[in-house]
Amino acid sequence: LKLIFSDRAPFPSSQESSLSRDPRSKMMNWCRAPEPTPDENNFDAEFSEEEEAAADELSDWWFWGHSDSTVHPPPDVPSAKLFFATLPLKFHSDAFYAEFAQHILCPHYLDKKVQGTPAGSACPFAGGVAFTRHADIKKKLAEVPEQLVSGEATRRNELANLKLDPKVFPLTDIILLCGNVEMHRRLSPHIRALLNNPSMPDRDGWKKEAEAFLATCALKRRFKAKEEVGTWWFQMMWKYIIGITLTVAEAQEFGKFQSAWLASALTSAPNTFVDKLHLDNVTSDIWPLDKLLEVQVQYRKKIRAKLPDNVPEGDRDIVAQGILEVFSFGGISVPPTIHAAMAVLFRRDILLSPVEINEGNIEAFIYEVTRLFPTVQGFCYYKGNERQHLELAHGLRDPAVWGPDSHKFTLKDLDLYKKNHIGFANGAVAKSVNDTKECPGQHIALPASQGFILALAQWQPSKGKQLAYWAPKSVPRPGAVFNNWWMDFDVVIQDWMDGDQTGESLLAELGPIEMARLLQHIGHAHHKHSKLRALLGPSRDAEQNRYLGACNLATKMFFEITRGQYQELAMNHTSHEIDMTPPRKTDRYFELDFFGKTPTIRLPTQDGVAYRLRDEIMAKMRIVQGTEIDDSMDPSVRVTTKEDRLGAIMLVQQAYRRSGGKEPPPNSISRPDSYLPKAMSTFYDITTDDAQVAIAKCGMGQLYLKANKNEYLKAFGDVICDTGVLATLSVRPSFERLGAIAVFKRESNDKWTLTAIDWKHGDKVVRPGDHDWEHAKWAWRCSILTLLTAVNHLVQAHWIVANSLNVHSRENLGVHHPIRRLLQVVTYNTTTVNHASSLTLYPNGAMLTRLSPFPYEELQKAFVLGAESWKFQSLPEEYATVDLPEDIKSKLPFWQDGLEVYEAMRKFVEGYVDVYYPTDESLRACPELTKYWQFEHVQQYARQMPAISKEALVKQIARGMFDVTAYHEYVGYVVTYTTDPAGAVPQVRPGRNMTDIQEMLGVNGLVAGTGIPMPMFVPSGTAGDEEWLPILDITAGGQDPSKFKKVTDLYHTFMAKLKHISAEIAKRNAPGAGREMPFRNMDPVTFERSVSL
Repeated sequence: LKLIFSDRAPFPSSQESSLSRDPRSKMMNWCRAPEPTPDENNFDAEFSEEEEAAADELSDWWFWGHSDSTVHPPPDVPSAKLFFATLPLKFHSDAFYAEFAQHILCPHYLDKKVQGTPAGSACPFAGGVAFTRHADIKKKLAEVPEQLVSGEATRRNELANLKLDPKVFPLTDIILLCGNVEMHRRLSPHIRALLNNPSMPDRDGWKKEAEAFLATCALKRRFKAKEEVGTWWFQMMWKYIIGITLTVAEAQEFGKFQSAWLASALTSAPNTFVDKLHLDNVTSDIWPLDKLLEVQVQYRKKIRAKLPDNVPEGDRDIVAQGILEVFSFGGISVPPTIHAAMAVLFRRDILLSPVEINEGNIEAFIYEVTRLFPTVQGFCYYKGNERQHLELAHGLRDPAVWGPDSHKFTLKDLDLYKKNHIGFANGAVAKSVNDTKECPGQHIALPASQGFILALAQWQPSKGKQLAYWAPKSVPRPGAVFNNWWMDFDVVIQDWMDGDQTGESLLAELGPIEMARLLQHIGHAHHKHSKLRALLGPSRDAEQNRYLGACNLATKMFFEITRGQYQELAMNHTSHEIDMTPPRKTDRYFELDFFGKTPTIRLPTQDGVAYRLRDEIMAKMRIVQGTEIDDSMDPSVRVTTKEDRLGAIMLVQQAYRRSGGKEPPPNSISRPDSYLPKAMSTFYDITTDDAQVAIAKCGMGQLYLKANKNEYLKAFGDVICDTGVLATLSVRPSFERLGAIAVFKRESNDKWTLTAIDWKHGDKVVRPGDHDWEHAKWAWRCSILTLLTAVNHLVQAHWIVANSLNVHSRENLGVHHPIRRLLQVVTYNTTTVNHASSLTLYPNGAMLTRLSPFPYEELQKAFVLGAESWKFQSLPEEYATVDLPEDIKSKLPFWQDGLEVYEAMRKFVEGYVDVYYPTDESLRACPELTKYWQFEHVQQYARQMPAISKEALVKQIARGMFDVTAYHEYVGYVVTYTTDPAGAVPQVRPGRNMTDIQEMLGVNGLVAGTGIPMPMFVPSGTAGDEEWLPILDITAGGQDPSKFKKVTDLYHTFMAKLKHISAEIAKRNAPGAGREMPFRNMDPVTFERSVSL
């Protein structure tokens, strides 16, 4: 028997899809935009063939063909299989169950029996006859109330199509809701009065109740779509019908009782049959009769005590029992309706995107849910001994009323629903209201379901500015049998989208339901990104996201390495500990030889068995990967349409999510819920011309701005942002050469306009409106990011500056040396970080080679460019070399904010050096500083150093401090540009204006390395982010304590100055202050104390 009911009958696969959608179907206010067209700026307008196949498979569960449908007729019934599957039931004393089981196993069983018969015909079914056509059912419903009054018809102890055991109804041996006319007349006035009491909420009131329920669920981050909504609804019925407030625990206990009561009422059927019906809240837990009746009496007494005084004493037990039956049987249609509505919203193969639920369409939406997924499928009564089955679910799909697409989910006119909906036995109205058989609670069920879905379909309240929404943990699945439409599923709060990444604003425009649908769609088995679906899932922890499908081995490995090196700030307990390692030569170095084109840079590496083993493993991994790079692209990772773009934005956010993270310091750009750092500024749409101006003036293009002195470009504007140097580097065959020069024209109001781009690969100047305009902007953005990352960030900030401060101070200066202590502050973890870069970025075949478009020898040329172009100069000296008019460069945020930060650092360093070295002579007398000043491991640094002096030392330390904090914030944090596939990456493919998923995941793996929480330069005092002043205390080394007192005063003055600068920067970044976008990279409170990857 278990096998019988766990395996549904097969259905032919050749039937036309019942869910295939015509995007031109009448959908009232459903679609928020005109019919989309399939280009890169719009959503896909139609399902793909694979999605159509998925829809066909889904439809076979319960969108079965109606007997009169010419579009989707019922398929053949697998008679032989049904015969043998139900054979054991044929030996039961009541033959009703055998035929009813065939109906359960094969939903179109009755339709096929009626097919081809004339209108008004019924078919033999389950000891009686069944009517499946809407006209017949509606006619019968209109007749039956008066027939019951006259005695021509009767009702028995049944619930819809199910026979009930009289033993569990002790007062009358029959469920009162289906009692005789006299009993019904005694009950009806009181039940209707209670169901229509003044406190009953309207739709807005139910929406508020649902919002309160969802807010409670958000605290635990999820809820069961069927189970917990059912518990909530028990609370609502008790509260508003009888005025009793149940706790969640009490409502759950009532749910157990209700399930046991219904299960016990059905025990006349075979147990397995009962179990496999899967009716809402029904379980196989059948209580002993005495326990069931005892608890029933307890609930009845509780209700009786709350009945209105106008209920006569002689009727109070009957009315209390009737209300208890309403709670247990009659009122349980709301949770499955809400459950089905959620399933529809979260499945794109039932309803085509885009979708928006609002006050204008919610009524029609819930009507359509109750039409295709009715909670009550049948209405039964007797004519003599003949059972009359009015198959409501069949009538709700009759094409004669609902149109040829009656098997599809499409919103229809409200008047059509109100006139023809029969899901609540509509039309079963008698002359006396107390004889009417229509559902007396439909005026509660419909608004309550509408209010709940409206509450679910809006942005959910969450902390900060986050836009939270609910989404299923997995795609809702059909139920095992047709009257149990959907399996229960978890709904999980998604509160990761708080506007701190580029691309999120585009996602937010979708609305919360479309967000949930997109989250499921990009992981759907038939979506074009299906090979990446293992990355997805609204509640998966990051450690579960280990399978990157179509991505190559290198991307997968780098993805894992990025997350594996992540460490909470609270774990960085050594950040405030004094390094007491005596000065000595490092045992091992990694030599960056640059093919001999520039002096070798030596990076110190960590020693010990564990570190050597790690290096060996990395070397073996590179051998496995090989140095040959396959740049072919799996079709599943391409990003072409707007929907692909939004899916890619969401996919990357999901891939790098993590759970259980600690809150970082208040001003840190690290996130507790992601490996990716926050973007200090974000773009709504990074592809617009205005966005390119913002990138040049306030973003990553500032270092490459210069006056336009190119004769062939002079007619287009005054200022250029020049990355043309990259055009000298050859690329692999799959890519275009990088390099582009953007030209900007200054307007009289100090605004800039992008007027032209010298696109080096195309060897032409492209203007707005030209065919290649979008592509030229894309190539320019990618060129800036590549130059910034490989040259300014990796070579100059990490390998030259940070490495020089780190290795030479630790090898040459004693543990109590004041300069070593000061440099320890800004070189925390630098050895580890730079060593990691040497393993994962520098070698041939390593990740940077794969992420870039360059063959390895050309990437080496980029490294050489960085090494040879680096200059030792103070920030004011560098500012003086910038080839721009003063009125332009003085307003560029990098310089306007950065010069103030640099000067504050210089003054602090100058005061600090004065404390310990009042004269040049005292400084030169220190042999340790003399050795330090040789900078033997970084000749690019050493060859530019003047003779050692206080002025030179102050300049060297101040610029070094600036470079590993402020400058690194600027050149290293490119997350603003990498979380949108239309943002920027190092590779440009011909004819494509967006990157692919593999490149996007790889680049963001590199970016995630910058998201590791590091100690803050302006400390917050949180764990791992303590004040760094104690590191400067060297009194234990014999220094005069008064010197540390001076250092302490300098430190506090320095911190106060940095906070003041931060406040001034905030004013400059305020809306209307003149900047095209906020620029926080030079905000001191965001600085970390040392470089991260």
